[in-house]
Amino acid sequence: MNKRGVLLWAVWLMGLVVVTSVHLTWAQIRVEDQRGRTSELPKPAERIVTIPMPMASMTMALDGDSRRIVGMHPSSHQSIQEGFLRRIFPEALAIPADVTRGGMFTPNLESILALRPDVVVQWTEPADLIRALEGAGLTVVGLINSPPTQEIHERNLTIVGEIIGQRERVAQLIRTQQAIRQRIEAAVAGLAVSEKPRVLYLRSVRHSLNPAGRNSYQDFWIRLTGGINVADFVDTNMAVNLEQIMAWNPQTIFVGAFDDATPDDVMRHASLAGVDAVRHRRVYKLPHGGYRWDPGSHESHLTWQWATMLLHPKRARFDLRGSMRETYRFLYHYELMDADIDEILQVPLNGAMTGYAAFAQ
Repeated sequence: MNKRGVLLWAVWLMGLVVVTSVHLTWAQIRVEDQRGRTSELPKPAERIVTIPMPMASMTMALDGDSRRIVGMHPSSHQSIQEGFLRRIFPEALAIPADVTRGGMFTPNLESILALRPDVVVQWTEPADLIRALEGAGLTVVGLINSPPTQEIHERNLTIVGEIIGQRERVAQLIRTQQAIRQRIEAAVAGLAVSEKPRVLYLRSVRHSLNPAGRNSYQDFWIRLTGGINVADFVDTNMAVNLEQIMAWNPQTIFVGAFDDATPDDVMRHASLAGVDAVRHRRVYKLPHGGYRWDPGSHESHLTWQWATMLLHPKRARFDLRGSMRETYRFLYHYELMDADIDEILQVPLNGAMTGYAAFAQ
């Protein structure tokens, strides 16, 4: 090789090194979690364990795929089994769900280490839940859910998006949710207190009566959609009795998707026969799509539209079925059929309730 050839080869090699270095710098990800702790990843995480319950479904939705999740909370797995995600990502049913033990979010270190995760997503409180994971040499990204504001929810979404290299996709979803929120706020603006229905959300019904109190995401969307949360002074996870519900006399009751309770379970309570919501058949089961529609998630804007249409049918003008089709196309690359939408909206359980014809095909 002559001098000119050697020089050209050297220039080409230097260019390759520069391009490679630029690529590595671009691919490196720095994620600041809700503790203010920064984690560095050489590339989007390929193996993720999620302990907070909505985060498995959320990660799949933000990525449009289930391949990155290698372990999840057992309740997340149950949601996939019971909800619509089993139809979109049936392979997710085979993902291990033994990553906790001895407590709701206590990590099962042996199982998690065996999964060789790039990242473990965990709640920040109590702090010892993260210390145990980091003490085992794992990279942990901490999220928070208290206070359960929409702003905190959006930050959690953004963090998950950063982990998987989908920040712009998350930003697009957040813009959609913010636009829907603004439309709802405009729809219910100026309501007098007397025009706001008294609302009770029950996370569980059959074993105990657990309402959503002031420190809950359900309290946020009840207020957002123009309702009054009758249990706003109740602490989260506190059970109440039938007498308390009778005293509250809610005009609308929402039955959560976290257990198999139905509107009929509420309607059959003889003690509640005089409650306004029962007398006027305004008891509704929360939908269950890619995740339960109760807490903050990637589908929360659908929950808000649904609740607003039920609480203020004369003010709310939303094409919920169209919004669901658009959302599922974006999140899951899935084309919803009419029967799919009926399933998600719990039409078999809610169809006989007042106003539910608004969601019909």
